[in-house]
Parts: sequence; structure tokens; C-alpha cells
Amino acid sequence: MNNANNDRVTAVVVTYNRKELLMECLDAILGQTHAVNRLLLIDNASTDGTKEALSEKGYLKQDIIRYIPMESNTGGAGGFYEGLRQAREADCAWVWVMDDDAIPEPDCLERLLEARENIDEEVSFLASSVFGPEGQFMNVPRIAQTKGSNGYRDWYQHLEHAAVKLEDATFVSLLINQNAIRKCGLPCKDYFIWGDDSEYTMRIIHYYGPTYLIGTSKVCHKRYEARSLSIRDEENPGRIRMYYYFYRNILINKCLYLGKREFLQFLRYAVKDSVTCLRSSHALLKNRVIWKGIVGFVRDKKRFRRYINKEIRE
Repeated sequence: MNNANNDRVTAVVVTYNRKELLMECLDAILGQTHAVNRLLLIDNASTDGTKEALSEKGYLKQDIIRYIPMESNTGGAGGFYEGLRQAREADCAWVWVMDDDAIPEPDCLERLLEARENIDEEVSFLASSVFGPEGQFMNVPRIAQTKGSNGYRDWYQHLEHAAVKLEDATFVSLLINQNAIRKCGLPCKDYFIWGDDSEYTMRIIHYYGPTYLIGTSKVCHKRYEARSLSIRDEENPGRIRMYYYFYRNILINKCLYLGKREFLQFLRYAVKDSVTCLRSSHALLKNRVIWKGIVGFVRDKKRFRRYINKEIRE
């Protein structure tokens, strides 16, 4: 990109009932060494006084922030769908997306934009390195398995610039190319939670261009549980029920983008989970949720494929 708006950035933050973390997130975004030009705040119908807290602290009076309340909780997927839908029309070259529990370091955005200058390709997005509150590795993306002309993996093509080529990423500090959004459409809002970011990032990589993890751009992800997702260890019945989306959505993603081998591997993992969970608490609920997710995959995969094909602009 060489247009005059090359450094203009619209930030998109999705929040739901985490007002304290949201304030920390907003402060971190507004305190960046490279300022954002616009901040779209999608509130997924919070019930914890989020709007009142925003008003009390003066955020709603800031011209840079546009507060967008949803009528109901549409999940992370619905929130990012709405955020990217509105950002797609913004006067900017890049859209910087994250949840309300992502706290970027002060130079996080600057490092992403700086890395763009060192990569001689039109990228679909650039991703920050994600760490937990205690420095744990989190939201670790998959390294690209593409090969160079001599047959070797090319993931370290730009390693001298602290950039590693990826196959997917999560919505925790992604700087997305506006042109990629306009070509490849919007996330699948009916995913509700989990897997929507993986689907969307794989989509824009496939249909627009490569992407890179930037080692110098860092963000702290203050998720309440810093471990990788596992229904086996989950004790909260409400959260256990949400794993329906985990199994359904990941099976769809594997089927659409990663081929038969990876699909069957994850299907075996899901079945193994159902057996292992028989020896854990809430055994019947966990089994019901896992198999409901598998059935949901069979029912919904064609519908989501049609949606994705419709979103792509040739």
C-alpha cells in the first residue's frame, strides 16, 4: 500500500461483562505510541454496568471512541462481525481487533506497522505475540506449512525482522488489512464463540495473502484461565455447554480448510474426550455437549460453506 491513509488504523474492541478489564484495555489502546484514528467499541449487551462505567470515566465523551451497544449477546463472533462490518467502511488502511481482556503494550501497534515496512508482500494481517499475566505463552498460532521453490518450509522467510509466517491466528491483537476485509467479507457470526477467528484468518490468508506473527509486538491476554481450552477440566456447567461451539466450529474449520487427515484427527480427539469425560465431574453433560457438537457439524457445515463462498469477492 502506498496511499495517503497507509498508517490510519481503526481499532475494534468487543466487550461483554468485563468492565474493569475493558477500562484497562481502552487505556492501553489510547496510550499507544502510534495513535489509532478511531475506536469502535462493540458492547455485547453487557449487564454489569459497562455503559455507566464508560460514561463515568469519560470515555463516551471522547470523539475517537464510538460506542456500539448490541441488543443481545451475539458472542465474540457476532461482536467481531459487527465491528468489522462497520470498520470496513472506515477511512483507514488497517483494522486492529481484540477482546476486552487484551492489554497491548504501549508500542504494540507501532511494532506491527513497523514490521509491515520490512515485509515485501501484501499481507492479509499481522499478529502480535500473546502472553498471559504471568508471562505464559497463549493463543499460539500455527506456523505456516508452505514451501519455497526448493521444497523446504519457508516460515522463517522474514525471521530477521522478527516475523514468522502463519496459517491462522486468534482475535487477540490482529492488524488486518482493510483490503483483505473488503475482498474476503466478514466473520461467521453464527459461530458465536470459538473458532470464528481461526476460520476468518484462514479464509483471508487463502483468498488474499500471507500473514506473519511479529515477535516485537506484544499483548497480555488476561483471560480468566490461561490454559488451553479443555472440556475435561471444566467444572462450570454453563461454560461446559458452550463447548458445543468448540467442537462444531473446529470440525467445520478442519473440514473446510485443513483436509481429511486433520479433520479425522480432531474427530478422534472429540470422541476420546467423550470417553475420558466419563471419569470426570458432569460426565453426562460433557458427553451430551460433545456429541451435540459433532451432530451440529454434520448439520451446519454446508450452510457455513455457502456463507463463506458468498462473502468472497472475486
